[in-house]
Amino acid sequence: MAKNYGINPVMGTTKDVMVDVSTVDSHSAIQCDDIRLITSTLKPLLANETKNSETRFAFRIRIMVDGKKSFSYLEVKVNYFFDDAPDDLQGYNLSFVLMATFSPGADVPQDAFIEFVKAYTLTILWPYAREYASDQFRRVGNHDIILPIINPQVVTEQIIENDLVKVEIIPQK
Repeated sequence: MAKNYGINPVMGTTKDVMVDVSTVDSHSAIQCDDIRLITSTLKPLLANETKNSETRFAFRIRIMVDGKKSFSYLEVKVNYFFDDAPDDLQGYNLSFVLMATFSPGADVPQDAFIEFVKAYTLTILWPYAREYASDQFRRVGNHDIILPIINPQVVTEQIIENDLVKVEIIPQK
């Protein structure tokens, strides 16, 4: 039987429904406490500076678990080239790192905590990465959306299956 998460009619009709997630029944036992930009560099790519002028982007995920706190890092690298570049400028290289901190509830085992963080770091941080990249490129006069919408469940499954999420557990004293 499905739990009732406070699905209540709003504004007087049953058509206008909002889901109330105020109760702890609707919350995950693991919460994201904070998201921060750790580092960022934006460099112009000058004509003939690189042999490959194809727009590319990549990321990697690193996780550090220190007791009841996880620090998840999403490192993103973008080489963006545009057709109508002025003079000798062909595009930009953007590199940045976002960090999310996660905390488990009291009864969450460490292995379940680590698996959750591995599975949800990309899902939680990718929208922030897209917005940050778009903002940086808007500041230099380019209004294209640089990072695509991805299917984080599919990508996460692939990176976990291929052991591409690096996890470091800091021993407790």
